[in-house]
Amino acid sequence: MSFKGFKYKFSAEYSVRKAASAAGIVAFCLSGPVHAESLTELIPSLLKSHNLVKASEADLDAATNRVRETLGGWFPTLNVTAHYGRELQNKPEGTDDTEFVTREADFSVKQLVWDFGATNARVRATEFTRDSVKHTLESIKQDLILRAVTAFMNVKRTADVLALARKSEANIKKQTELEDALVKRGAGISSDVLQAKATLSGAQARRVQAQGALAVARNAYRAVFHTDAADINGMKKPELPEDLIPPSLKDAIELALNENPKLLTADAGARVAKETIKATKSSSFYPTIEAVAEAKLKEDAGGTAGNQQEQVAKIQMSFPFNLGFTAINTLKAAEGDATSAAKRLGESKDLTEQQVRDSWDNLKTAKNTADFLRNQADIQSEFLALARKERQLGNRSLIDVLSGETAFINATSDATSAETDVAIAVFTLLNNMGRLNLDAIRD
Repeated sequence: MSFKGFKYKFSAEYSVRKAASAAGIVAFCLSGPVHAESLTELIPSLLKSHNLVKASEADLDAATNRVRETLGGWFPTLNVTAHYGRELQNKPEGTDDTEFVTREADFSVKQLVWDFGATNARVRATEFTRDSVKHTLESIKQDLILRAVTAFMNVKRTADVLALARKSEANIKKQTELEDALVKRGAGISSDVLQAKATLSGAQARRVQAQGALAVARNAYRAVFHTDAADINGMKKPELPEDLIPPSLKDAIELALNENPKLLTADAGARVAKETIKATKSSSFYPTIEAVAEAKLKEDAGGTAGNQQEQVAKIQMSFPFNLGFTAINTLKAAEGDATSAAKRLGESKDLTEQQVRDSWDNLKTAKNTADFLRNQADIQSEFLALARKERQLGNRSLIDVLSGETAFINATSDATSAETDVAIAVFTLLNNMGRLNLDAIRD
């Protein structure tokens, strides 16, 4: 199924485009200031200030510095040792004992010539680790955007539903009072008044439930943005970035396997494990070859009076090998880590594909549901208009009108809620594909 032709507008007027009375409800209850609070204003600052993003940026900075640190394996190393002290030597008979204030400075420069790829493998491992942290940062940003969008949309959804519930309660209460007045004058029906009061109680219960849902939604909003919604009535619903959704599920899965930052993180981790095998094999089973230059400056040292100088330049090979053959265990441990990382990468791919399929189907379901609920709201609007006319002509009871109004309000609330479900489904799909960035947030 393709979503390319799917253009969704978010307003009460669209969800019940034939219901003029619903437009009046929303206009009456949701009127706000001229300035509208939008996600395009909130999310950029959120991505700069959120603790998770800052922590991940610090991780990336640390990983970048570790790459430079590992490259230091190819840089020459200078060792300087100096001492100053008193030296007393008791020598064999026939040789005078010596006692000097001795001074010495030793300088040694070592340059790695070749270690059979161990240092290069370590450098590549730290580079892949840096890439992994970079992808983790992107994943955190995209997940944070999804949380922000969901929290924002849920506040707007529950506020719209609450406004409709309050308007419904007020209208039913007014109709109940009018019918009660008619009964007192002997023109109404007592049973209608009782039924109207029961309907009013139901409307009051829906209003209380809507208030509770809004409070919970505001809590989630506060958890993400670290502040309460400044002006709920001025919250502007975003435009859906439908151009970022591929034409088919197959394309969506392919994009996810190539662009999802969580998968890229796992892939980088598997590459780190492979490079660790190379570094372990080279350092455990092959020698290290270095060029060494040494110079020593001595004065009254070693029982010899006066100044002395020594210079040495050489190529040396070192090969420390544990006679318990633990190098084999070290290599097997590295190979086990690599196998584990590869298997986890495969599992991550399967999970990502499932998430894309689920979010694709959820979007399809949400879109179809929203279509039916909008149609239901349209029909209920037309029925309510006719029922009110028939009531004026005496062909309908008050209960019929109140039932119609309750059904209309419920259908309108459901349609409004379904529109939010569609929006969240779109952004969830983009998140699973790895495309939920600032370009997807639009007014």
